[in-house]
Amino acid sequence: MDTRMMETLDKGGVMKRNRKLLCVGLVAVLVLFCLVSPVDAWNSHGACTKLIISDQEWLKAYDMITVTPWTYQDVDTAAVGPNFVLQYIEGKPGTVTSAAAILTNYADEPDWKMDQDLNLSPFQVLTGGSQGWRHQYYGLGWLRLGVAPSRAQYFFDLAGKAKAKGDLYWTFRYLARAIHYVQDTTQPYHGAPAPAGLIFKGIGNFGALLASATNHHYNLEEYQSAMVARSSSVFVGALRNAAPLDIATVTSADWLCRHGAYLGRPEVRKLWPLETTFFGDSIDGKDSWLFDESTLHVADPGTVQAAYDQELSVSLDRMSSYTKTLLLLARQAYGL
Repeated sequence: MDTRMMETLDKGGVMKRNRKLLCVGLVAVLVLFCLVSPVDAWNSHGACTKLIISDQEWLKAYDMITVTPWTYQDVDTAAVGPNFVLQYIEGKPGTVTSAAAILTNYADEPDWKMDQDLNLSPFQVLTGGSQGWRHQYYGLGWLRLGVAPSRAQYFFDLAGKAKAKGDLYWTFRYLARAIHYVQDTTQPYHGAPAPAGLIFKGIGNFGALLASATNHHYNLEEYQSAMVARSSSVFVGALRNAAPLDIATVTSADWLCRHGAYLGRPEVRKLWPLETTFFGDSIDGKDSWLFDESTLHVADPGTVQAAYDQELSVSLDRMSSYTKTLLLLARQAYGL
């Protein structure tokens, strides 16, 4: 057998081994997805949205909007959770409110049991249930799980139907819901549950990997919410000052979600080790763990916490940018 034939056979063997490793890795990812419990994305969408839209001067033209009842049964036909209750935070229909208040009040609405306890897909178990299925967009290679992009587009389109009826209240309330899903997909752990390399290494101990992934996810959310509440200049600045994308290249709400999840996945590899260093080894333990919020303070310069804040601000900047871009798309499409 000549040398070239031997090299060909060797390459064939390597390719087969690589394919086997890839298959094993994908199985590991699927098992991890199956075990993941549904979690929120960013905490306090409303508080963040209030900061994001603080520079949207055009919203001031919509400061006298009358609350109207929901009358969209013919077009808003997607299933809602059995325990979801439609609320009117401002007061009963007939109350006067503003566009800014609507966007702020209802940016969290999809987390109010709207998407829980539903049977949407045989694959929803891979995202922890129907809540995760609608709020996430996981990806690894060709694998895609979750429908957050289509969910954002669904409510964006409904906002247009409300605007066509002259119903400004539901125009902005549907936009608030669309904003929620766009914002969700800018949270890195809604695009990937853990660094891919760590998932492959953790094949032999799924329980530990699951606990660690869940801890990283929850602690990021709780920390982000706490730091926004403490008016961290890094976080507040990212949310207020981000610029929208050029809508000449942005095609839809669906596009924003897909693009946001894609860009967020590499951030997981950067955030994970910073979280381990900042929060400590307990975050990577086998037990559920959450940091003690009472010990939290704004980061001192040059610390690991400061480095973590800067890395996390990249995602918060994207959250803000994509929210503002969605509003630009709405203004263009619906004449707001």
